[in-house]
Amino acid sequence: MDDIWYVIDLLKEELNEHNQTAQKKFTLHQTIKSHLPFFACSNHFLDKQLQRDIQRYMYCKKMGVPPYEGSFGKHPKKWIDKCNIVEKMLNYIQSEQYNKIENGTKL
Repeated sequence: MDDIWYVIDLLKEELNEHNQTAQKKFTLHQTIKSHLPFFACSNHFLDKQLQRDIQRYMYCKKMGVPPYEGSFGKHPKKWIDKCNIVEKMLNYIQSEQYNKIENGTKL
């Protein structure tokens, strides 16, 4: 994993240099996503606890039930932060898929 993070740090540097000079700007997650197959397996980034959090989020959203007892104010802040991150990434994935459809690219 140390080697993988080393390459990601190199990608960050390259991305910063590119975004300073180029008209088209890229985000870090776009860069990592596009380059990852060349230096590592994506399974290295899968975490069982994070996968369970995503499953809990999806279940709660689908079934319309809260993840914890009580109102919003009683839910752990960490869970609320995780929900925001999951929601942001799901929106990003949906927009990527929409853009591919709009541009005529296969999913």
